Amino acid sequence: MKQTKSSKIIIFAFLVIPVIQLLVFSYIPILTNVYLSFTSYKGVGTPRWIGLKNYERLLTDPQYIMVFKNCLWYMIVAIPQLVFAFFLAIFVNGKFKGLNLFKGILIIPYLLNGVIVSTIFIIFFNNSGTLNLILESIGLGALKQQWLQNLNLVNPSIASIGIWRYYGMNFIMFFGALQTISTDLFEAAAVDGCTKWQEILYISIPSIRNVLFINILLSVSGSIQVFEIPYIMMNGSNGTVTPVIQIQQSAFMENRVGFAAALSIMVFVIVVLAVGLQSIFNKKGESAR
Repeated sequence: MKQTKSSKIIIFAFLVIPVIQLLVFSYIPILTNVYLSFTSYKGVGTPRWIGLKNYERLLTDPQYIMVFKNCLWYMIVAIPQLVFAFFLAIFVNGKFKGLNLFKGILIIPYLLNGVIVSTIFIIFFNNSGTLNLILESIGLGALKQQWLQNLNLVNPSIASIGIWRYYGMNFIMFFGALQTISTDLFEAAAVDGCTKWQEILYISIPSIRNVLFINILLSVSGSIQVFEIPYIMMNGSNGTVTPVIQIQQSAFMENRVGFAAALSIMVFVIVVLAVGLQSIFNKKGESAR
């Protein structure tokens, strides 16, 4: 009997501590953030209730609408990133000498610190940097640009860094998923006279649908929450402000904590909607199979 009671106490202790941590460090801050989003709180003093004015400003002020438009570049860049990683995984799917070394080399950009990556590409996109030197050396000097000063080019230029930085991680995930597909399926397809493209379309893609969904999900949520690279490279100048950079500037530099809270809620809602829509489409695709 005593042993049973002591066991229950131990189980209760192990359960209650994580629950308290979850409440203190997750749910209470989230609820507090929701409340502050309806105020003009400046970080000190008593929050002043202003209703939906923060959200109204976010949805009507062109300055903040542009902040969300900048995320579109990161979403667009994710398309060639995923396509390249997928077909590279298809190409190397199999066993050959040096495969582990090859995978290790591909994953290096993903493992690099954001400061290092930013420094590399500041030099790369500099007016007298690597990209312009390459263009000039191959006879395309007329295409030289001020990549980080031109308002029309700075966002796609910075967004394109994601292709180099993240395709290795996408490749590893695709490659691992492809390795789980039975070779009997491909052998049967070859006997039936299927082309390589038909194998990809009707065997590879359906078999790794869940991994493809995860990669798309990570790309979409990452594009909404991008912060590190544009902040280090440009500090939000030249129209490179993203939602998270705007949150940081509003909360810590302009003391508009209430507005920053509203913006963070908007980012959260967009990510949740993106996840929900992708889940719906993924389920419809699985049910149609």
